[in-house]
Amino acid sequence: MNQLKDVLARIFTRQLLLVTIMAAAIFMLLVLFMDQVAMPLYTKHGEALPVPNILAKRFETAREILEQQGLEAVKAGEKHDPNLPFGFVLEQNPRPDRLVKKGRRVYLTISVGEREVQVPQLVGLSENNAKETLKSFGFRVGEIEYEYDPNEPPEVVIYQSIPGDALANSGTAVDMTVSLGKPTENVTVPSVFGKPLQLARKELKKSGLIIGEITYRVDPTLLPNTILSQSPEAGEVVPFGQMIDLLATVINEADLEN
Repeated sequence: MNQLKDVLARIFTRQLLLVTIMAAAIFMLLVLFMDQVAMPLYTKHGEALPVPNILAKRFETAREILEQQGLEAVKAGEKHDPNLPFGFVLEQNPRPDRLVKKGRRVYLTISVGEREVQVPQLVGLSENNAKETLKSFGFRVGEIEYEYDPNEPPEVVIYQSIPGDALANSGTAVDMTVSLGKPTENVTVPSVFGKPLQLARKELKKSGLIIGEITYRVDPTLLPNTILSQSPEAGEVVPFGQMIDLLATVINEADLEN
């Protein structure tokens, strides 16, 4: 009987010890979890703040916005971009709305604008060749003026608005002046009937003629500034530098007063 009591007592003692050890282990794990995970999350939760969106803003403006939020702006690099002007924020890391701690550095990539391209040499080329060359280099053909030049053959470029070998943004318009060759004493008046006034100016100048008086008539059936008549008429031979008077359209009577 006593032996049975001793055996039961030992079993009970072992079970109690095991339960105590397990309870202590669970308590220690709980304390560790609270100390290392729960409490840091709780305490840092109030410190976390979203990163503002400063994309497409000037670097100086972006820096002010970040500093107001308790963050630090760091210029991480520069990139060419055809759509964003020089000095504007192209990329940011961390991205907008991400939660970060106060004092976090935000790395910014700044646009340096569109990549610059070397302008081709146009002087000495024919007008058509110069146009094709500009397009092949990624530039646009700008305004084309025509001048008589006794030292250059006709249809040769004698001037370009951006010098050859200079650097300019792709897509920039380059103006040109094209030689009309040696001026002649007499010229044949070209027809500018039905053409826009701006085009008529160019064609008359190209022929060595000058725009004289421009009068207007109301005609709502045609676009404004369409040429209705000219004097002298097309086909007449006139001295070089002759003035050509034009009659152009307007839409209504109010335009005549302006």
